[in-house]
Amino acid sequence: MTTITCSAWTIHSQELESLLIRHPDHVRHLVRMQLEEEIAHLVPQDRKSLEAARQHWLQDRALESALQAVQWTEDDLWLHLHRPGALQQFARQRFGPGLEDRFLAKQGAMDQIVYSIVRTRDAALTRELWIRLEEGETSFAEAASQYSQGSEAARKGVMGPLPVGSLQPPELAQFLRAMAPGDISAPTQLGEWHLLLRLEQLTPARFDQGTRSVLLQEQLDAFLTDRVNRRLMGEDLEPLHFHVDG
Repeated sequence: MTTITCSAWTIHSQELESLLIRHPDHVRHLVRMQLEEEIAHLVPQDRKSLEAARQHWLQDRALESALQAVQWTEDDLWLHLHRPGALQQFARQRFGPGLEDRFLAKQGAMDQIVYSIVRTRDAALTRELWIRLEEGETSFAEAASQYSQGSEAARKGVMGPLPVGSLQPPELAQFLRAMAPGDISAPTQLGEWHLLLRLEQLTPARFDQGTRSVLLQEQLDAFLTDRVNRRLMGEDLEPLHFHVDG
């Protein structure tokens, strides 16, 4: 029976197989790591530019002892350091064209919002709080801290900044978009909850470097998830390519 040794830990291959069968999420993670390393091998390494990352990883340890501690070869270390940047380069090349069109198509969902909320399951209480807010008898923060029945009570009702597209249920985004900063909504019911909302800030998304990075990561994650699914189903995957300029 084959055994696998990692540092001071040893496991029989049959036991490892049984563990992976019982924990399929770990199988998916391993397959994704395998695919990421396949991509990293396509992108040329620039070891000079990775030297700072190498020194940070070593943290004043001797190279030989540091590698021995994790049972890596020096090539394993270079691959480990190279993989994050290689994935970014691959994503920029594969998904960069047309990225602005994708941004424009989902721009509203990427707007950043900050809002305050009070939610209870008691319609009468919610209406009473709304009247008190309208008459200036209490502040929104006080109402949320004392009466809100969700986790937002610990934050005095404040939520965000969050992408508008992440708000659940989607009707919540519709209510907030119809408000101006500082507005307090009349009591509103969504499912079992009775809500009071106040829009604090709505910041339109811009097609800047941060947004590009988010969109590229989304595209890469979707691409890798699809390939993981197909590999686990036994499909033949089309070869990947990376064009090296010059």
